[in-house]
Amino acid sequence: MESQSQVQDASHKDINVATQEELPTDTVSCISWSPHGNIPQFATSDWDSRIRIYDLDVESQILKQKEYFDTESPCLTVNWHQDMPRLFAGCTDGSIKLFDVETGSSSVVGYHEGPVKSAYWISETNALLTLSFDKTLRFWDPRQDGSKNITGFKLGYSPFCSDFIYPYLAVGMNEDVVLLMNLNHIKTTMRSSIFPCIMSPLAKEQSRSQLSSIKLFCSPAEMRVGFGGNDGRVNISTVLEPSHSLTRIESIITFRGHRKTEDSSNKQTLYPANCMGFHPRMKNFLYTAGGDGKMNFWNLEEKNRIAEFDFHGIPVTRAAMDPSGKYMAYSLGYDWARGIQGYMTQPSKICVHEMQERELKWDSNSRHTFKY
Repeated sequence: MESQSQVQDASHKDINVATQEELPTDTVSCISWSPHGNIPQFATSDWDSRIRIYDLDVESQILKQKEYFDTESPCLTVNWHQDMPRLFAGCTDGSIKLFDVETGSSSVVGYHEGPVKSAYWISETNALLTLSFDKTLRFWDPRQDGSKNITGFKLGYSPFCSDFIYPYLAVGMNEDVVLLMNLNHIKTTMRSSIFPCIMSPLAKEQSRSQLSSIKLFCSPAEMRVGFGGNDGRVNISTVLEPSHSLTRIESIITFRGHRKTEDSSNKQTLYPANCMGFHPRMKNFLYTAGGDGKMNFWNLEEKNRIAEFDFHGIPVTRAAMDPSGKYMAYSLGYDWARGIQGYMTQPSKICVHEMQERELKWDSNSRHTFKY
């Protein structure tokens, strides 16, 4: 992709969390926007064993912590119940927890034998879907005994990243294996014991890249899958005949999204694409955020970078656009790319960027650089 873009010196101009005491003391692992209420609100799961809920006051430009819940062990994922103000959290001790935002109560709704990487509430079936490093996918009914799951199956691989838009599930696993599944066909799939797995498009290049992020875009006309690798490469593919099979994809574009060239040696350092996503209504708008301390907005149709946000080397650990496409919440901090040696070298920070019209579309007549 072309790198001509609008460079923005970013976070000091965005909406920041009000006080230092309301910030996580460790890395943010997940950001999930709430589907409830009139006030923009999102939850974060953190490695300091807490879930935090933040309210966005647009008029006063304040991001304030509304509430927090202790999870007792580091939390890898958090997601909202689509019908009620409740949160599901997956923890490193294998527990799956339910928090009621209105009452403050909590309960354990299930256990895995390994850390829980993802949890998704499925309103259509009143079930909770979870993925774990015990290499299983399971379904739970929170109204039943938490020690028993409805059903599930062995994946055979560890889930590193995932995304879910009913009825489609995408899971990036180790050994470059990707699971694409239509949950409407789950019974048939389980009876056949043949899961619709494909190889990551990033594994087809000269250098293999372990998946670090994956994202779905679904519209009546098209289904797309975005893949991000730990070497900064990004691939966007379209799913061929998604109503019949999820094992055939066609690559649209592959490009290096997160890399840095040293001026003296011209050597390139590669950084993981920690997260990515599409605009809710625009299949050609893609955002990526990485370990190079940058968040990029891309126009896939024009093959250009629209805007670049530079955080001066501090990794962007997570980023998520709200369902309206108006706001982008993101977290800065250590992404563990250098192991324990880099622990707490970058304190965590949470911000919200209000999307501008000029950041959504590439304008070939406006290639100037600006900062704010």
